[in-house]
Amino acid sequence: MKKSTIFFSLLSVLVTLSLLLTGACKGSGTTTGGTTPTGEQVITLNLGGEVNTIDPNRASWSNERSVMMQVFDGLLAFDSGLNLVPMVAKAIPTVANKGISADGLTYTITLKSNATWSDGTKVTAGDFAFSIKRLFDPKLAAEYASFYFDIVGGEAYYGSADKTAAEQTALKDAIGVRAINDTTLEIKLIDPLPTFTQLLALWPVYPVRQDMITAHGDAWAQPDASGAMPYYIGNGPFVLQQWVQQDHFTFVPNTKYWGDKPTLTKITFKELTDANVALAAYKNNELDQSGVPGGTEKATMADSALSPEIVRYAQLTTYGLQFNVTKPPFDNKALRQAFSCAVDRLAYIDLVRGGVGKPTTSWIPPGMPGYDATLGQAYTFNPTQAKAYLAEAGYANGVGLPVIKFQYANTGSNPTLAAFLQEQIKTNLGVDLTLEAMESKSFSALVNAKEFSWAFYGWGADYPDPDNWLPQIFGTGAGNNKTGYSNPNFDALAASGLKELDNTKRLKIWADAQALVIADAPMVFLFNRETFVLKKPWVKGQITTGMDGQIAGDMFLRDVYIQK
Repeated sequence: MKKSTIFFSLLSVLVTLSLLLTGACKGSGTTTGGTTPTGEQVITLNLGGEVNTIDPNRASWSNERSVMMQVFDGLLAFDSGLNLVPMVAKAIPTVANKGISADGLTYTITLKSNATWSDGTKVTAGDFAFSIKRLFDPKLAAEYASFYFDIVGGEAYYGSADKTAAEQTALKDAIGVRAINDTTLEIKLIDPLPTFTQLLALWPVYPVRQDMITAHGDAWAQPDASGAMPYYIGNGPFVLQQWVQQDHFTFVPNTKYWGDKPTLTKITFKELTDANVALAAYKNNELDQSGVPGGTEKATMADSALSPEIVRYAQLTTYGLQFNVTKPPFDNKALRQAFSCAVDRLAYIDLVRGGVGKPTTSWIPPGMPGYDATLGQAYTFNPTQAKAYLAEAGYANGVGLPVIKFQYANTGSNPTLAAFLQEQIKTNLGVDLTLEAMESKSFSALVNAKEFSWAFYGWGADYPDPDNWLPQIFGTGAGNNKTGYSNPNFDALAASGLKELDNTKRLKIWADAQALVIADAPMVFLFNRETFVLKKPWVKGQITTGMDGQIAGDMFLRDVYIQK
């Protein structure tokens, strides 16, 4: 679900233009647009379920990101147009400003001298160096660590679980990251990486406090018995005051914040998993924003009382039904192809999502470089072809097929999806589908451990480039490869695409790589997400982007205010 500026051939132009922006990340320039907010500056939103972790080095899901974005600021960030801008860094490193060496292998980043933690202590280059090295700690098994394997020594330390403590320490010390002084961070790469500045804007390399982690271990990012978060110290606009698990998160302003102060005095993220309950809470003014139950979108648009409050926009997100290709029966490509042809995507959008969203048979979404609407057309809904693939797989008419299980988080419209899928597979393949609903945290853990069989999965752009959509999800052994997919030809293309500096050639490499994946059908590519939520008219200053996390507008809650 889950962590975009559209590059096309203008990548270098956009990066150059973004150098002009040297302030903290803002969506609109001023928080209130010149008005003076009146009334209580409190907002309540719905996260939709429990998170697995809020440790930046470990996190990978969109609901986790929604929490961390309020508490931490990274070296760089994305503005409301999804252009890269400096945050804790003084400027975006380039060859021109000496932030990147001529050979592209050394990044030297100068930090702002006024950045502080929420307890008032200064944020230093050492805090970033500690965080980046910790990302590769083999004990963490961080899923996003592989994004950063181009850092010298990172992959070697990450893979050192079988080494002695002394050997691990030596490997950690050899990682190419160091604080030259309190305001200068140096990072060394193995090879030039065209999108490395984008990676510096992501949560896995947010700064974290070494003293809190050393003293309290994993408890630093966990609530105490009262729900308080005494050790979760951040450097962003808000402080996480309370986390009552399975119920809510509470944020308050960071009084020591070094950037533009937010207007909101309290943010609550409820963890309501039932879409009907969330909508009822919205109608009762207990939520300031809410989704609607799946399949009710058309009725909502026709409701004169609710339609003026609809917020609707496209996301750089693709959802699919991922197979565990390492275990029977879905290690059988023809069986995966059968299931892919057996799902009517148009009917899903119409019946389950109320006409909201775009059916797809490919992976990279519209609005991203690399989008190709023609990919995957062989998997367009076709029951006859689906049955032919089923026979090719050795299970003609479903005979001999073991029990097929579909796992999903029991939140939002997921139960409706599961029921729809069950009917589709029975009608179009004659196969019974067993549904396994799970609490969201348990589902995330199951997928992370690759213990699922067939599961609902989504990927949203972490940063605006095809290399965010392919090597880390489909590369052999990649941290976010949940399916277990492995294709040496894909791996070779990915290795080449990650290093290619010519943007035209690079995009062609990624196009070829995506075509390989889609042909192998490691998932049923289902639809491109479109956010459809209701927002109270008194919520002002909201900025939405195609890279929002679990909550619409969560990238820029620092800009929101209430005007009743």
